[in-house]
Amino acid sequence: MERKIFLEKFSSVSVVIPAIDETDSLRESIEIVLKTCDSKDLEEIFVVVCERTTAECLCVINSLIDMKSEVPVRLYYQVRPGLGAALHESMQQVKGSHVVNIAADLDTDPNVIKDMIQIAKKHPDAVILASRWVKGGGFSGYGHINKALNYLFNKMLQILFFTSVKDLTYGYRFAPVDKTLSIKWDSAGFSIGMETNLKMLRLGYEMIEVPAVWRVRQQGKSQNSFLKKLKYTGTVLKVRFASRASIKS
Repeated sequence: MERKIFLEKFSSVSVVIPAIDETDSLRESIEIVLKTCDSKDLEEIFVVVCERTTAECLCVINSLIDMKSEVPVRLYYQVRPGLGAALHESMQQVKGSHVVNIAADLDTDPNVIKDMIQIAKKHPDAVILASRWVKGGGFSGYGHINKALNYLFNKMLQILFFTSVKDLTYGYRFAPVDKTLSIKWDSAGFSIGMETNLKMLRLGYEMIEVPAVWRVRQQGKSQNSFLKKLKYTGTVLKVRFASRASIKS
């Protein structure tokens, strides 16, 4: 029988932020995290960039590094292309016991991290998901059709995976680093958040949802087109019918 290892305590969280062309929203995201969270709970702000990251964005990042706050801001250049690679490589570099990834454009509300930390202190081994479909969560600027499609897609996931988790498509997640690295990261694109959520679900990890409001991006150009979202169905079926052994790292 496989022996499960449980994390006994929360030590600190590393906040991972992939950035391409965001400037003011990136700065605001980091400032909110530093203002709303106890610095003792934050290991680092880990900003990931690639060859497409603009000079303006890099300038903001370097100014934040030079700020010399109690919580260090680290800059990492991803090796392989794609959001999936950016996040996976970051998970292998961070120093915290836990890791949370947020967007640099404020569509993942940084204010939620303080709530996630409090839950992690009580449930250090849990995977904590920001949820738009629990009481207190929601959407702002998403559009009625997109909202309805997201609701139906999540309902389909609940049926396929026999789960009560209401929002598995949102990539806003706070989890122990060892849990995050225990699965294979296959997708290079935006489906990586959903894919890894589903894999953790398949492995039986405890999942706790906290309310979060998704907001339309305030800055920068969206990289997640409608055609890319259509491909999510293939990812869902692949994860659902894969053996548990095949999704482990």
